[in-house]
Amino acid sequence: MKIINIFFAILFLLFVGVQYNDPDPMLWMFIYGVAAALFILAVIGIRPKKVILGAIVAGALYSLSYIPGVYDWFTIGQPGEIVASMKVDKMYVEESREFFGLWIALGALIFLYKKS
Repeated sequence: MKIINIFFAILFLLFVGVQYNDPDPMLWMFIYGVAAALFILAVIGIRPKKVILGAIVAGALYSLSYIPGVYDWFTIGQPGEIVASMKVDKMYVEESREFFGLWIALGALIFLYKKS
């Protein structure tokens, strides 16, 4: 379990590091930073279940704001656009990326919560 916690801690620290060119970098550095911090705490044996659960609930609620963008990507977008460069007239690409990135973090935190 410790190796998995180290893996996720490093992964989310890397996610923090690549947010500098995002349109809203501080928000995403915070989101991924919280996930990294919770996994770092788990590595040293601290698992604050209420904090982890709070992060999961807050993230899940926040993810709802991206549903319209994900819907647009599914209905008017192309599958390959999710990995293409961002365009101002296709904000759904960025919104879909942020939605899925958030759910990667939430999935990892759900895993951490269940193992705590």
